[in-house]
This record gives sequence, C-alpha cells and structure tokens, in this order.
Amino acid sequence: MVRQMKKILVVEDEEHIRKLIKMYLEKSGFKVIEANDGNAALRSFEQEKPHLIILDLMLPFISGEEVAREIRKSSNIPILMLTAKADEENRVQGLEIGADDYVVKPFSPRELVLRVKNILKRSYPDEQEIKIKNLEIIPKEMRVLKDGKEIQLTTREFRVLFALAKKSPAVLSREEIMDEIYDEYDEVVYDRTIDAYIKNLRKKLDDDPKNPRYIESVYGAGYRMLK
Repeated sequence: MVRQMKKILVVEDEEHIRKLIKMYLEKSGFKVIEANDGNAALRSFEQEKPHLIILDLMLPFISGEEVAREIRKSSNIPILMLTAKADEENRVQGLEIGADDYVVKPFSPRELVLRVKNILKRSYPDEQEIKIKNLEIIPKEMRVLKDGKEIQLTTREFRVLFALAKKSPAVLSREEIMDEIYDEYDEVVYDRTIDAYIKNLRKKLDDDPKNPRYIESVYGAGYRMLK
C-alpha cells in the first residue's frame, strides 16, 4: 500500500477494461481518473495533475502515441502503456516516444497494480543529488538540470542516467542497467531497449556519441558516465 493516495489517470476506450483497472487500483488505495479518448486524456492530464498515466495505444480521435508525445513536451510523468502488440519493434517504438513501461493485453489486473506501485516507488528514489560536469541529477524530484535548465526525461530514462551517474566512472553492462531499472516481474527486455534509452538520453543532453561528453559506449562491455 502506498503511503499517500496517488492519482492515476486511466485512458482506455473499452469501458469494461477501464472499469476493471479502476476497481483494482481503488482497492489498492489509489484515486482513479478516467478518460475514454485522447482528447479527454489530455484535458484530464492538465486539470487533474495525476502521478501516473495508464495509456492505451489504440484510442479514438488521438492515438495513445500522440497523447504520450504531447505530454512529454512538458512532463516526465510515468506512463504505462497498454497494447495488444507484443513484438520487440513495437515496444522499442513506444519507449522512444516516452513510455516507461508496457503491459500487453490480455493482462493480469494484479500484475498491473504491482507495476503501478513499483513505478511510483522507484520514480522518486531517496538518494542524494549528483553533480557531474554541468549536469545536476536530483533523484528525490526526478529532475535533471543542464546549466540550470531542466531536461525533460521519462522515468526510465532518468533511472538509466541515475544508474550510470551513481556508478561513474564504472562501466555498466546492459544487463546491469536492466537490473537497476526493472523488477523480477517485468517482461523480457532486449538489449535494443537499453540502447533506445541511451539514444534518447544523448539526444536530450545534446551528447555526440562519436565525441561523448557524458555517456560513453565501451565496445563489448556497455556504457559509462564520464566525469
């Protein structure tokens, strides 16, 4: 059980699935806001300020992918996507647009609640902030500042950066990075997933992989944060 009531925005056009998710979340102590299409999702996000969004990919009017892209312009709120597609390419694409986690339909409501709790628990790790070069990483607030200006990261992107920063200058393999950001009940994760996070981080930090300032690729070993 979470220590305080958190607000979860559930965006799903199929009412029976939405109500099922709502029932299980409310039993676990969460406040649930419902939206049945992309437009309603964006309105609820602005008005309700939820702590996490459960977002179906296939929505009327505006797709789940477009909703995620729009939200990522201004917020790093955790997004858990619901999808009927389980292939690796689809997952990587979703992660690249800002999803923090995936649940494939049909799913276990209990597992969904566990994932929600885990994401919320790990979104605000209780560690000291880290300063590397012109970056300031603030784990308690899940914020990253570059030259004093905030960089918008997804929850998983933040965890990858924080994992590399706190172990810097050690090299972390993809498997070690996975251990830092995933739990035992997460589904199979591919190397390309970690590579997608690194690619996104480099883009947002304006870091040239051929001449890296922050994240260096170590051939055959993994990645490390340069001090």
